[in-house]
Amino acid sequence: MKIVILDGLALFQQDISRTSLSAYGEVDFYEKTNEADINLRDPNATVLVTNKCQVNEKALSHFTQLKLVLVAATGYNSVDIQACKERGIQVSNVPAYGTYSVAQHTLALLLAWCNRVELHNQSVQAGEWSKNDWSYSLSPLTELANKKLGIIGMGNIGQCFANMAESLGMQVYYHHTRDLHLKNRTYLSKKELAQTCDVISLHCPLNPQTDQFINAEFLAWMPPHAILINSSRGGLVDSLALAKALHEKQIAAALLDVLDQEPPDIHHPLLGISHAYITPHNAWLSFEARTRIIQSLITTLAGFLAGKAINQVN
Repeated sequence: MKIVILDGLALFQQDISRTSLSAYGEVDFYEKTNEADINLRDPNATVLVTNKCQVNEKALSHFTQLKLVLVAATGYNSVDIQACKERGIQVSNVPAYGTYSVAQHTLALLLAWCNRVELHNQSVQAGEWSKNDWSYSLSPLTELANKKLGIIGMGNIGQCFANMAESLGMQVYYHHTRDLHLKNRTYLSKKELAQTCDVISLHCPLNPQTDQFINAEFLAWMPPHAILINSSRGGLVDSLALAKALHEKQIAAALLDVLDQEPPDIHHPLLGISHAYITPHNAWLSFEARTRIIQSLITTLAGFLAGKAINQVN
């Protein structure tokens, strides 16, 4: 069986063996595969492993022997699910692998803004403490206790981040596809959430219903001191509207691990804004989370060979 790993650079790096799937077939490993490279990959592949590389009509027409697509992520919008279904190709994802890692990174973004640890570390390392009093601050510091946190998408990651925030004394509100009747957590409409909360964090999938869910109207509802966090999918946010809101100080800050264009063009509207903190889509990148992805891929592949569909999304 031929297994082709289309874009394994971020997943494997230097700390996880690139031969992890070799026990199940002959593996072709590629760090990256652009759309123009698809025709250079072995057309006889039975199994594709992809993260962001598009498995679309062009790819499916090329890989004529394909039986299984393993998405090394929870979100599977990189794969044409319907086209695979029509061809009898199983598509499986990796659910819930990064719950704690992504929630932890979301909290790190929030704390980075509230406490400015890196800013003050750089100041001390530059010798500025010796020129100041025994205590000083280069930026206002914010306590999170009793602040209102609004979560959009109360799935595994949303609930995990809510637990972390509650441990800091935050009050949790949420918007979801329905009221989940969660204890000590208040369901609000989209508008009510925007108007009520000091911090709003996105933890929902990207689909036609959530595409640019955060738009100019939503941002206008938010109070000027509010903070928007997105560690989910870049397409949830209208980048131009967010950049405008930041420039005009409609909101205090945007803390982002994802953008609508990855990697971004140097002229992306959110680059260069001092109160936009942006990390390179690495909330999921902990060794522990990636190890869980590999184990899930192996489990799904073994199940496939045994005639059992695991984590199938189509």
